[in-house]
Amino acid sequence: MTVAPRLCLPVALLAACLLGPIANAQTPTWSENIAPILYANCTTCHRPGQVAPFSLLTYTDAFQHGRTMAAQTQSRTMPPWKPETGWTSFRDQRGLSSDQISLIQQWVAAGMPQGDTAKAPAPPTYVDGWQLGTPDLILQMPKGYSVPADGPDIYRNFVFPTGTTTDHWVRAIELKPSARALVHHVLLFTDTTGTARGMDSQDGSPGFPGFNSIPNILLKDPLNALSGGLGGWVPGTTPAFLPSGIAYSLPAGSDVMIQTHFHPNGKADVEQTTIGIYYTSKPPRSITQLQAPAIFGRQANIDIPAGQSDYTVRSSFTFPVDVDAFSVSAHVHYLGRGTRLTATLPTGEVKILLWIKDWNFNWQDTYIYKDLIALPKGTRIDGELVYDNSSGNPYNPNSPPKRVQWGEQSTDEMGSLILNVVPHVASDLTTLQLAVAVYSGTTAPAVGTKPLLISAGVVDGASALSGAVSPGKVVVLYGQRMGPANLAVSQPSGGKYPSSLGGTQVFFDNVPAPLLYSSTGQVSAIVPYAVDGKPGTQMKVQVGSLVSDPIALPVTPVGPSIFSANTSGTGQGAILNSDLSVNTSANPAPKNSIIVIYATGEGQTSPDGVDGQQALTTFPKPLQPVTVNIGGLPAQVLYAGAAPSLVAGVIQINAQLPPGVPSGDVPVQVVVGTTSSQQGITVAVK
Repeated sequence: MTVAPRLCLPVALLAACLLGPIANAQTPTWSENIAPILYANCTTCHRPGQVAPFSLLTYTDAFQHGRTMAAQTQSRTMPPWKPETGWTSFRDQRGLSSDQISLIQQWVAAGMPQGDTAKAPAPPTYVDGWQLGTPDLILQMPKGYSVPADGPDIYRNFVFPTGTTTDHWVRAIELKPSARALVHHVLLFTDTTGTARGMDSQDGSPGFPGFNSIPNILLKDPLNALSGGLGGWVPGTTPAFLPSGIAYSLPAGSDVMIQTHFHPNGKADVEQTTIGIYYTSKPPRSITQLQAPAIFGRQANIDIPAGQSDYTVRSSFTFPVDVDAFSVSAHVHYLGRGTRLTATLPTGEVKILLWIKDWNFNWQDTYIYKDLIALPKGTRIDGELVYDNSSGNPYNPNSPPKRVQWGEQSTDEMGSLILNVVPHVASDLTTLQLAVAVYSGTTAPAVGTKPLLISAGVVDGASALSGAVSPGKVVVLYGQRMGPANLAVSQPSGGKYPSSLGGTQVFFDNVPAPLLYSSTGQVSAIVPYAVDGKPGTQMKVQVGSLVSDPIALPVTPVGPSIFSANTSGTGQGAILNSDLSVNTSANPAPKNSIIVIYATGEGQTSPDGVDGQQALTTFPKPLQPVTVNIGGLPAQVLYAGAAPSLVAGVIQINAQLPPGVPSGDVPVQVVVGTTSSQQGITVAVK
């Protein structure tokens, strides 16, 4: 049955939208539901003697800290995992699913019942011995370092002379801190110059201070610096061998340097680290490290004005040979706001190699890819780092904010995205290293007065989430200098929306996008249908003769999202009742009635979508089937296609509330093909 698209979204409601799972009926218990989650994701750190402030090994532990656990997991602060998920798979990836987080919320709300203890899994067993077998080389601090009970975090560098007389290749490192409850993370490097050894114990204690002392040491041996460090360690790290054919270099006579971040917890202790090193034969491919921007951001001339909340630096490098990437990390100080590293392949495909939207100086890690990532010759790497030097940054060390430049102290700034790669063919090593060396000596271009567009500031116009784009999707761009000082709102002419508004144009692979509104800090555009079938796109903003740096974005065929009434991307959906009134909690839809949902991201249509076209006489429909779930129940879809009088890219869905749907604010999702819209959108039902 097809119902003509007679219902349409009121213009005022659409303008507002564009400017901006059912609970388990059975109460979850610790024994059956919560203990498995904690044992699999939390107790490597949350157990006696580890860095976490409390244990979660027993029911009593979980009961005592249940509310804290619920709050920390709901905000996704815990388990600590900074990279955005869904783009690249990493080894030992931490994180809870939405269903697991929901179970914890329900358990706490129900009073945290223990349940049948006979159904509880056995607590995990943790091994204190060498987990990878006996190391080939064991290094230990000859004297312990005293960590005070209280005070600020401490960054201390320690030196381990290896005494080796020949070059070695390292396939794994297992690190054992003795004061694990105080050790936040450790980074490992090699020193071939003896500089670190000369700095050791000069202040009377083992090691030497200086957060950025190690980068300066590495720069004294550029070839060693190009091979990268020796990885890192964080609480909960599972020792593992590097992928076959890849190994870290440990030159003859070199020293191992580690930088340890201590977090005092109220109890003084002594740290005496032990390191186990596992050798392998010389690998067929040697590691080369690429930093974007180079030299920990020194080549970007970082100079952040006081008060600026989105200071951005960028740097690009094109690989001259085929390489495989195996790990990635980022290094920024307290003003860091977000980091993003993308790869644009010669085919046009865009891969997100690392994306940290919410940078935290205290959670720095090295992330090893689950599988090697092939980056063919001609692949362009784009690194972007955004800094917040405003009073709104809770980590800003200066109050009031002051100008911050590149420097060695942690209250100065640095910034780099660090990618470790190996040449696909061993004979290409010299070509690769030479290209990286030349790049490392080249100053990164400044953003200057060009329009400033931030990768994380390209968001879905309905869900407000950043990520991939799809043909016809409404998007909102955030930045600076992107348009007129006063908001310019588009008006269709001849049945089409313009691609130039207030002096602003937005391009996807040089194809102009229809614009809904433009201003200096915010622009709304519709992704051209020309991106259909592409694996990636390059987007830029042009204002007059000034053009922004391009942003590489992945493309997906569909990416449905429902407009929300408050433009936040969650809560009450932009939905009409069958009498054309706006659906709200005060004006709910009667059961069994028809509701009208407004969404975007349906992808290519039949007939083909036309950029900026109003739906006046032709109403294209999505190529992929559209289904709707309301309250977890399938709803009958009576119409899914272009919204009458609105612009191509906005889809209208007429659906009948399914029998048995509950009353109240009920979750609703639109599915195009097999891709679902965002969670958190509701419809009011009476």
